[in-house]
Order: sequence, then structure tokens, then C-alpha cells
Amino acid sequence: MSGLERLVGRVPQDTTPEAFADHLAQVSQDLLDVVRPLSAEEAIHWARDKARMLGLAPGRLAAHLGRALAQSGSLGPDEAAEYSRNLQALLPGLSTGPGGRPPDLVELFDALCVLGRETVGALRRALDDNDRTVVFLGTDAEFLKISYDLWRGCAGASRAFYLSRISLLSGPEQRILARTRHQVFGTGGVSDHVVGGGQAGRHVAWMDNGLVASHMFLLISHARKQAVAGADAFGELFPLVFREELIHGREQAKRRSQGPLTLFGKACPQADAVIRQGIDEGFFAERCGALARRFRAEMSESENPVIVDIGANGTQPCLLLGVLSSGLVPPPCVVLFTSGRRAWGPDSPAFRSVKATGRFAMAVESMKTYMTNYGGALAGDGRALAVVPPDQQLLAFFKQLAFHRAALEERCRLR
Repeated sequence: MSGLERLVGRVPQDTTPEAFADHLAQVSQDLLDVVRPLSAEEAIHWARDKARMLGLAPGRLAAHLGRALAQSGSLGPDEAAEYSRNLQALLPGLSTGPGGRPPDLVELFDALCVLGRETVGALRRALDDNDRTVVFLGTDAEFLKISYDLWRGCAGASRAFYLSRISLLSGPEQRILARTRHQVFGTGGVSDHVVGGGQAGRHVAWMDNGLVASHMFLLISHARKQAVAGADAFGELFPLVFREELIHGREQAKRRSQGPLTLFGKACPQADAVIRQGIDEGFFAERCGALARRFRAEMSESENPVIVDIGANGTQPCLLLGVLSSGLVPPPCVVLFTSGRRAWGPDSPAFRSVKATGRFAMAVESMKTYMTNYGGALAGDGRALAVVPPDQQLLAFFKQLAFHRAALEERCRLR
């Protein structure tokens, strides 16, 4: 069976973090076994086969892909508006609403190739001289891993590790922060306001008020300000700040006595109470310890990793930098693709920030096979991961073929 035939037949069902990582590794290997880039017409042919496998009518391929481009239900409440703007820039005039004209399939494939070239180029510039195992985080790992592995020519060049804002919440936090989201964030569900003054650096939503995520924002902000002021590089400062808090919890005690407990949006008594409960029960240290153990178990063969993520505030990669710095020799390195709106001070061996374009963000953060289960979390579903609906799986497959073309063209160009 060829790599393309395996890829067509690969329909994920399991939503555990381990199954997610295994699926991405298998997809990378499938694509590596396809030795030449596909034309748009060939990609369309294989996409029709994939549609059949997903139970979709292959004769309505354009309609399925057009509906999938809306990304309904698969984006976080803080991600949808930016995605819509980027989609209009990529495919001007496209309408994903009811009655909208289906996309031209060749134009769509060419546009996805543009996103692929943007992604491969950004990874090559950031990691060209890297000889360490790269670990990509969260559902964004899908097209980062595919791009990196295809450019490097090896499925083992990188690993995927699932981590999300939802997975950092306790059960009580998930229930109460979801229930009070309109009180805290209003009907729009997002804000960039920090209680007590200041801005979050991006739109934040209900899951960002969990103790771990919100406290990481405070610790990162403190270390970042010191780095910008010239005290030391962020990568050297942050692990010290984090370790001090993990051992002594002084900033959590200060939050408990002086506030703010609800950090983003508007303060809310119920949200305050569940954050206070987390501080009293030592949830920050407990979740950090569990994360370190899971990373070491799942990434046991990835010594001295380079942890790569995209985001404005760097919560998840910095959390791993903090929990792993005391246990790995040499410590991990973080490469954060970010909008550039926030200053991080000078780069260091432990941390580098790389400016990301809106097109790169769109390429990495949308049109994927797996999604963080935001809708399920609101309904009380304890699973952090979910597989996207069939039409969106079809779009992710079409995008995988486009990124395969982009990566192989980049490899040929550099020979």
C-alpha cells in the first residue's frame, strides 16, 4: 500500500494525547513515502477518495471543502475573528456562509501551498542549524510537525506533545469558569483586559482564568519585564522565577490575600472562589508535577529537546521550560513564534522569540484534524481533545497534500 493510500484510509477515532501524537507521526511517515509533489489535479483526485472514506459525496468535493473552511466549532472563542480576517486575505471574496459560492479547488490548493511555503520557510529560518529533537505543542503541532519532518526528510525529526489551556484546568475550574463566562467576559466571550489594569497581549477567554494559566501569565510578565529592563535574558530569569514560586508559592499567597483572583475580564465571586480553592489545595504545584511526569514518560527518547510553539504569551512552552529545567541536563530550549507585540528581551540558549506573520499563524492554528474540545468543555465533557467533523478532516487532508508539495519544493530549492 502506498503512502497516499495509507493516508486516505487514516481516519482517527481515539482522542487521547498519546493517540494524537501517534496519528501525527503516522501521517508524517505516510507523506514522506510520497516521493514527489502532487499537482492540484492529482490532489483533487486523492481528496475525492478521502471524501468516500469519510462518508462524504465525492461529487460535492468543493461544497464540502467550502463548508469546512468556516471551521465551525473547531476554533477557540478568541481565535475565530482572526481566522476570518486571514482567510479573506488568503482567498479574497470567499464566502463560507450559507449560499456562498464553493471555492475553486485549484485556487484553494494553490492557496494552501502558499501557507505551506510560509510554514516551511519560517521553520527553516528558525531551526536550520538545529540537531536536537523538536517537540511541537498542542493541536498546532499537526502542520508544524508535517512541515518540519518533510523538510528534514525524517518522521523522527520531531515529536508532538498535547497541551492546552483546557488541559490545565481542574474539574471545578472547568465547570465554574465555563458557567460564569458571560458574567466575566460579556456576550462576546473574549477580552484583553487584566483586572486591576493592563492588557493581556491577546484576546483571552474563560479558560485563561484557570489558576495555572493565569498565574503563568503573571510569572511570565514579571520575568519578561526584568529581561526587557536588562536584568538578564528571559530564558535565564524565568526558570528561577518559576522555581521560586513552585517551592514557596509567595505570589499565590499574595494573590489570595490581595487579589486579583479572577485575572481577566471582570471579577466574579464564583470565579474568585474556585481560584482561591486551587491556591489553598496546592493545585498549581500539583498540576506542574503531573505535567513534568507526563512529558518525561511520553518523550522519554527526546533528551535535550527544543520545544516549539506559537502564541502571544507563551504560557505552555514556558510552563514546560519551568517544570523541566531542574530535571534535564542540559535544560530544554524554547522557540516561541509570536506576534511581536510583546517584548521578551534578548535571546538566549534557553529561549528565543521569533516574529510570526498572520499567514503563518493561520497556517498553523486552523484547518487541522484534531481540535481542542472547547465546545465539549462547556457542556461538561472531560476530554480535552476531539476529532474535527468529516468535512474538516477532508480539508485537513487536502492541506496535508499542499504542505507536502511546499516542503518538497523547499528541499529541492536548497539542494
